[in-house]
Parts: sequence; C-alpha cells; structure tokens
Amino acid sequence: MLREWGEPPAMSATLPAPAVLSSDGTLWLAYRIARDPHHCAVVRFFHVEQYAWGASPAVHGPEQADRPPQGGFYQVAPAGEASQGGRRWLITFPDAMLEVRAADAEVVLRAAAALGPAHALAALLA
Repeated sequence: MLREWGEPPAMSATLPAPAVLSSDGTLWLAYRIARDPHHCAVVRFFHVEQYAWGASPAVHGPEQADRPPQGGFYQVAPAGEASQGGRRWLITFPDAMLEVRAADAEVVLRAAAALGPAHALAALLA
C-alpha cells in the first residue's frame, strides 16, 4: 500500500531534472520545485540498502489506483508482519521513477536558489 510522503516540496511538473549522489550509504536527491523553477529541494536517505531507477508509471498507460501518479513522493507500507530491512520510498518523476530502500529519509533543503539540481547538491556538499 502506498502512502503519500508529504514532507518534500512538490516537484516541478515539467522539468524536475533530478540529480542523485550516493556516498557511504547515503543517497542525496535534488530536484526543481514547483513553486519556483530557479529553486531546488534536496532529500537525504540514510543507510541506503539499494536504489534503482525505472520507467515512469505514465509509460504503462493512464494512471490506475494501484500505481502512483507521476510527480510525487510515496512511502510503501511493508507487506505482512515486518519489512525486510529498511523502509521503501517511490519518487515518481514525469519520465522516470526512483525506488529507494533505506533506514530513514529527511528533507535537507526546501527551496535553495540554484542553476539546477546538480548545482544545489554541489553547493550543499562543498
């Protein structure tokens, strides 16, 4: 079961331009926000077990109840008694989907002025 994860700011519907950086079990995700295309948000995932990019839900046809809509952040509720390892998140972009399995996540920056998501990550981690 999917639950919307409401902490991250809404992403740009037309050009989120995600950028990721993985280092020492931490995954950083930066993207353009909906409120202002010249600002980016950054989310950090801790103790990452795995992450993978896949096709957007839109590739499979119209949105359906069992698939997340594009342009959102979701937590996947564990099936059965206990989750196998960490928690799961699905981040759906207009043209891709990122699945992350990690211990925890947090929003690090909500709106940072930057030329793009990669620049926002570089400035934050410098």
